[in-house]
Amino acid sequence: MMKLYTILISALTVLLSVNFASAATSNSLSFRILSSSSLSGTAGDFVTVQSQITNSSDKSISGVTTYLSLVDTGNKLPVDLEDWSAEKGLFIGTISAGQTLPLNWKIHFVKAGEYSLIVIAETAGSSYPQTSGIVNFSVAPKQNLNPGKVLPAALLTPIIILCIMVLLTYRRNSKLSE
Repeated sequence: MMKLYTILISALTVLLSVNFASAATSNSLSFRILSSSSLSGTAGDFVTVQSQITNSSDKSISGVTTYLSLVDTGNKLPVDLEDWSAEKGLFIGTISAGQTLPLNWKIHFVKAGEYSLIVIAETAGSSYPQTSGIVNFSVAPKQNLNPGKVLPAALLTPIIILCIMVLLTYRRNSKLSE
């Protein structure tokens, strides 16, 4: 019975040390979003989300993939990045000890509203992702001078009617003078 307890305690110690090692690896990555002040804009604009990822540990971390996550805070819904960005994830591979790498995503402001953005990193062998801080930004609606594409019809219709009236008056006056 004593051997069984010894084996269970040894197995538990090994499992806990593996979990703490993977948690230490994931916590050694840190992010900074550099373009937090330049994210606001107007619907239709293209901007670049610039950030950095840093390995603050004394070991290389391999199998690193980073993702961009966007939430519509007004509607409390995640945003599908299919329309917003073609670059959903960036595979980094290995980050050396103490190394800092730039991360850039080009995004297209599709819809006006209030949004939150974070960067997420997943590492090979880790059960938990590492995330950046949340950056809030707003997208203003696009000012359209021709909503519904009615401006040409609204302007041309009276001009065409006026031209027809002038032409008919001219023809009538020219027939009267004959």
